[in-house]
Amino acid sequence: MSEDSELPLANAGREKHARELFPYREQTPEEYAARHFHEWMTFSFDDFRYSDPELDAWIARLGQIFFKRPGAPSIEELRARFLTPQELEAIHEREQEAF
Repeated sequence: MSEDSELPLANAGREKHARELFPYREQTPEEYAARHFHEWMTFSFDDFRYSDPELDAWIARLGQIFFKRPGAPSIEELRARFLTPQELEAIHEREQEAF
């Protein structure tokens, strides 16, 4: 489980939702952040620990990236590494849209 053993364990419903929502077996948290950071208004999945060690580590890392914790790469760095110029432009356009 994540390094912060003080966090509460996610209930079965939350863990199921996390498993269905995140592509933690197909994509790194770094690539997910590059592709999807702009789609999140809030993020609290890393407020919990998960019984699946792989899911737990993946979500903890995503939280580090999303919240710019020490040692985490920036979203800009990750986008430069993972996205095409066309994908970058599409995200830039979406970020300019009003809510």
